[in-house]
Formats: sequence, structure tokens, C-alpha cells
Amino acid sequence: MKNIYYLFILLLSINSYSQVSFCEDFDSLNIGSPIAETSSSWNTWGELMSNTVAPFADDAMVNSLQSFSGNNALYFPGTAAAGPEDILLMFDPMQNITQASLPLLSTPYVVGDLDFSQMMYIRGGGGGGAYFNFQAENTPGVSWALEVNFDATGDLIMSNTTGTSFTSSFPFDVWFEIKFEIDLSNNVWEVFIDGVSQGSFANTLNQISSLDLYPRANDEFWIDDVCFSYTPATLYTNNAQVSNMTAISGLDGQQRYPSVEVRNFGTDPIYSFDITYDYNGTQMTENITNIQSGFGLLSLTAMQIDFPNPIILVGGTNTATATVSNVNGLLQDDNPADDVMSIQITAITPTENKLVIGEEATGTWCGWCPRGAVALNFMDRDYHGYFQGIAVHNGDPMVNTDYDLGISPYIGGYPSALVDRGPEIDPADFEIDFINRITQPISATLHSGAVQNGTTLDVSLTVDVLSNIDNNWKLACVLLEDSVTGTGGTWYQSNSYGSNGITLIDVDGTDWGTLPNWVPDVQMIYRHVARSISPSFDGGNLDDSYTQGSQLTQCFQFTIDPTWDLSQMHIVGMLIDPNNGINNASSESLSTSILNGYQSCNSTSITPNTYFNDKVNIYPNPANFSAVISVNLIDVENILVKVSSIDGKIIAKRDYGLMSGMNSMVLDLSDYDSGIYLIETIIGSDVVINKLIKE
Repeated sequence: MKNIYYLFILLLSINSYSQVSFCEDFDSLNIGSPIAETSSSWNTWGELMSNTVAPFADDAMVNSLQSFSGNNALYFPGTAAAGPEDILLMFDPMQNITQASLPLLSTPYVVGDLDFSQMMYIRGGGGGGAYFNFQAENTPGVSWALEVNFDATGDLIMSNTTGTSFTSSFPFDVWFEIKFEIDLSNNVWEVFIDGVSQGSFANTLNQISSLDLYPRANDEFWIDDVCFSYTPATLYTNNAQVSNMTAISGLDGQQRYPSVEVRNFGTDPIYSFDITYDYNGTQMTENITNIQSGFGLLSLTAMQIDFPNPIILVGGTNTATATVSNVNGLLQDDNPADDVMSIQITAITPTENKLVIGEEATGTWCGWCPRGAVALNFMDRDYHGYFQGIAVHNGDPMVNTDYDLGISPYIGGYPSALVDRGPEIDPADFEIDFINRITQPISATLHSGAVQNGTTLDVSLTVDVLSNIDNNWKLACVLLEDSVTGTGGTWYQSNSYGSNGITLIDVDGTDWGTLPNWVPDVQMIYRHVARSISPSFDGGNLDDSYTQGSQLTQCFQFTIDPTWDLSQMHIVGMLIDPNNGINNASSESLSTSILNGYQSCNSTSITPNTYFNDKVNIYPNPANFSAVISVNLIDVENILVKVSSIDGKIIAKRDYGLMSGMNSMVLDLSDYDSGIYLIETIIGSDVVINKLIKE
């Protein structure tokens, strides 16, 4: 597959750029002067983003309490709140830049060399550090090329939202120089502290436009001697460049499909080339022709080549090399030095028969929970058979109360995740914890058997013991359903990525940032849904101690909900150690488990289901001052109603006692804030969850 995209469109030839240099020591300015208002080289964020006028609320003052050279420096006082100072230095020679002149700038730079340095004095002991970032576009707030965090711990952490990360350290209460030597042409960003290289990295957002200085809460710091210089690139005539190789990681023996970016780093169009990928002694070559339907790859544009055949990962760290050749039919292009790029591929050797469990706390009401769903989808794609994701729903039609209540003490919000019942993490970090867990030793292997008897599902977990375990170990059994759908407002997925226009790319290429604030039910397919857990979240203790080589079987019984699609069901077994961590697990489809056969036991854990149903109706919804909870009962049942905020805080609770037939209960909303509330109606052993919107 050949994906062509334009990195930069030049109004003038890149060779027409001249070298740019700038230095600011603040000594020509008066003490107390607001830098953006009094200097022709500096701007504020609000000035360029919102077209505000001086005096600027987000300006910063020149100060003489600290300085590295001369008498003055630019000061950012530490306050309990972030800002208000927000200062921009455009890497362009134009003076008195305004919002209207941004399209006229030579920035953002996408090729060439940019050197940037500044002296910094960061006050220690105040609970803060310092912060600045590089903007990737002329208009601030569009994209951050790099965020540079000087934390209160002395850690220097750099990152951006597209995946770049780099760490180092810095000193407090002394002046030090931080410097960047950025080779945009080859995507090499090198960092220096006091002239000593801290290392280099490739930036996933390899372009730069400006410096942004912004204090976080409690950050107190000074800057002095701010300098940058830009040297434009010199383009050859016929020159293709390997500009990027997609990072690859995984497990020994897994398949991965390489992807390489090739850029036209010359002046003439490129109509054809060959690209070769070399890994572990095997070479694959793709012949690329008829680019852009014969119009060619234009100067400073790039295309991505996705190889149709995979490489097989081998354990350890090995080099992969990409080489572009035969550019426009010539044996060698005008600059062979940029025809080759290499990366290191590290493959982990997993523990044999180890399955890692990732439990994600989620809910349709949770606007940031699509992040968890996306993370589980990628883990399923990249580590199928080694990782089993479980979506534990809260406050929506897919909730299983036992599982929901069980995971609740281990999480602090939504979305959250646990890997093998370890510490709480963000779901975006599933892979990090997975890599740590997949090499851990296991004490047993598990497999499941099953038999369906009408509305009852009997499951057996057979455990083959590899090292001694005792009756402090436990087993739990989970029913999962994939491809779950439903109709009605409670099946809409809240989507904060859409409401804020934040990119979140799913495994199928869908960008959640382009979807509505509430994604309609007809567009939603929920995966990895936890339907039931037996005997409980914590599991049930083994009945005895077992030695290496022995085998045991434990049985579980589930009541089948008629809304479940059994063809999409999986049975997950968990072996839980005495510290409540998951030592190992199994995951097999229901159909496979039935073929395995059910192994009977002396005793069985029987788990009743709690699920969303139509016994309860709430109206009006949305409501203003009050709402009616209508309950339709066939038998005499005890009724308990709980009202919670979407973050799980219980606001009201009432036990109505025994009821039968049609009953209506008025809920007074006059003291409630506007928002979404969860109404949990417990009818005997059933739990019904409804969303209520207070306007």
C-alpha cells in the first residue's frame, strides 16, 4: 500500500531561504517591562491565537533578581495556578508579528538545521519546576512539536501527543544551559545540558515554528540568553530519502508488518524507486512505480510504504535497515548518504503458556473511556493469544454489578485499568505493563470445558500445576461477550475526544476526534464485555494444596441471559495468587470449551446475574425539577433505589421495602446540579441501571 501525504507546501523554493539567527539577553529592556508589549521579537499566546491587544494579560516581566549575563532576565513567578504568563518567540526573522502576518512567515521549518539554547534558573523547594514547549504550527495551539517538563523531582521529561518521549535530569537553584540541535532533514533531535549531550531522538512531529514559555502551577524560573539559528537545507536534483521507519516491537515469533516513509529530498519529481527492508538476514523489496498516477512524488513530499509481507520477530534486540534505490531508474541518486536508515527492534521472549489479563473500568457515560476501548483493540491486534482484555462496565446496560463493585476499590476514576490485578494504570499504558508481566513465571496452566443445559451454563476449569500451590490460591471464571450492540440512549457512547476535537485513532483507522459528542447506538459495537464473574471478583479458594504435576478441576454455573449472543462468548479462567495478583489465565471461546467437554466436580460455584432490563422506566428524561421512577413487578420484591453521580458518588439512597405490581416513586431533583445521574434500582436480586439527565 502506498500512502502519499504532503509534509510541507512551499510558496518559494527552500533554497531561497537565508540563514536566520537571533539572541536575546533582555538587557536592552527596562526592569519591569512586559516583554511582548515592549519588544518587537516577542508575542503572547493570546495575541497570536485570539488577536488580543496590549497590555496583554498573559505577558511576562523583565526582572533583575536573577540573571546569567548582564543585569536582566525574564521572570516567571511561582503561583498556585498555572500561568497567566504565556510567551511566544517565533523562529522567524520578521519583527512585530501579528495574527494577520502568520501566513507570511517562513516557519514552520520542516527541513534544515535549527539550533536553540537558553539559560535557565529554576527555583527549588517550592513544589514546582519549569516548562516550555515548541509549537509545530505558526498559529499557537494547533499542535505541540515537543513539550519540555522540568519536574519538581529534578526529572526532565519531554513528550508530545503523537508518541515522542525522552528523559534526562537538571539542577535546581543554579544557572544551566539547555540546548537543542535539531536536524529536521534527518529527524535527529539532540539535547544538551551545559554542553553535555543527553542523547538524541526522532520526533514523531518533525517540524518546528516557535518557542512557548508557560509556567505550570508552582513553577518559578528565570530565562536568559535565548538564542536560535536556522540553516536551510540544500536540495539535490534527484534525491530520495528514507525519512522514517515505523517502530516495531513484540514477542519472539510474532509477525509484524514493516512500514517505511520515503521523502523526495530533491528538486525534481520522483516517479519510481525500490525500497528494501532487511531484518535478521531476510530482505524484502517493493518496486514503487506510477507514483501519484504518473505525476510523481513532488519535492519535499513523502509517501509511506506498507510492506505486504511480514517479518518474524526473533528474541533480543536486532537491527532493521531500510534502503531506497533505483530512484527514477538511476543506479544511485544524487545523495546516497540519506538512502539508508536503521532502527533497533526488540522482541521479548514470553513465558510459555502465559496469558496476561487486562481489566478496563469503563462506561458508556464516560467521555474519555473510548481511550480504553482503543487500547484494548490494539492489544488484541498486537498480542492476541498472549493478552486478554476485559471491559468492566459501570452505570450502563452492560454493567455486571459483582464485577463492577469488585474492581471499584482498586481504581480512582474512569477509564482505569489493572494488568494481572497489579497497580492501577491508564489504559493507554496496557502494553508497558503487559511486557513486564508476560515474562513472569507461572505456577499452573488452565483450560475450560462447558456444557449448556437450557438457560444454565456449567463451566469447568481444569488446572495443571507446575509448581506447588496451596489453598490460599483462588480461581475465578469470567464470561465475556464480543460485538455487543443495543438500542436506545443508554447505548450511546459519550465521547470527549469528539467534543474537544482531540485525535484518537482506533485500530481500524477511525478517529474518535471526528465522531459526535455522543456516538449513536447504531455506530457502537462493544467488545470484551464482562457479562458475569464467578464466584466473585476475588475468586474462590482452592479446596486443598497441590504439588507440581498434579491436576485439579473447579466448576462454576451461570444463568444465561437471553440477550447474550453465545456465538460471541468467551470463557476466561484466572488463577489468583495469595497476594491477589493473577498468576496465569486462560481464554477459550464457548464453542471450543463445549468441544473440550465439561468435567464434573463435587461442588459448583453458582452465580446469579445482575443485568439491565425493562422492569424500570424513568420519566420525564431529561427532567427539570422531578422525575418518576416506575417499577413494574410480577412478584413481591424488595425495592432499593440509589442515585449516583457519574463518577460513582452516591447522592441519595432509599429502601422502599416490599412491593408488587405497578409502582411509581417521585425523585425530587430541585437540589441537583445539571448533569447526568445514574439511577440504580435493586429489585430483589436483580439490578437495573438507568441514566437520568437533569437539565
